Amino acid sequence: MKGDRVKNLNKCHITMLAEEIKEYLNSVNQSLQERFENREKLLLLAREVIRYCGETISLSHRGKKEEALKKYEMALEKVEQVRNIIKNFPELLYGDVGVAFQELAEASVIISLYFNVKLKLANDLGIPDTYYITGIADAIGEMRRRVLELLKKNNIEEAEKTYELMEELYELLWGFEYPKSLVPGLRQKIDNLRRLLEETNHDIFLAKLGKS
Repeated sequence: MKGDRVKNLNKCHITMLAEEIKEYLNSVNQSLQERFENREKLLLLAREVIRYCGETISLSHRGKKEEALKKYEMALEKVEQVRNIIKNFPELLYGDVGVAFQELAEASVIISLYFNVKLKLANDLGIPDTYYITGIADAIGEMRRRVLELLKKNNIEEAEKTYELMEELYELLWGFEYPKSLVPGLRQKIDNLRRLLEETNHDIFLAKLGKS
């Protein structure tokens, strides 16, 4: 009799356990589905931001101010939608979303450089500082392209000014003695920038030599 009671109690417990788990899974199913749908929407938005920022930078290099500013505004609109989703699902801030924030920072620096518009910083854009910092590093790479275009036009003085800005930003970033975990990917970018600066300096030197 005692054994039967134990078996009945165990069976009762198992039934209650199954019901509790079932109830839990049913309760989170909707939130997980919502998370999945927002993740898909977020990835699409992030890719659009990346595309608009790339177009902003490309148009800036070609001196097309109005078109560049238009693409930049489109990127800002999409980023606002991204931020609204991240606000509710902060765990989705990774991968392409981080890249989108980084690209926006890069575009912000480049468009300000070319067209003398007010620079939007991380707080203005509503993005984390870590992505803005790595975006600055990428913008230095784009500045090399500007230097090369200026050298083609024999505008050595303006090319040197851009190079000086590249060097100054590099020095500032190099001073960030933080562990990689705080600004992921920054140290590798800084290492690559050192080589890029050396190549750019050499290009200016050759341009000066050819002009003398």
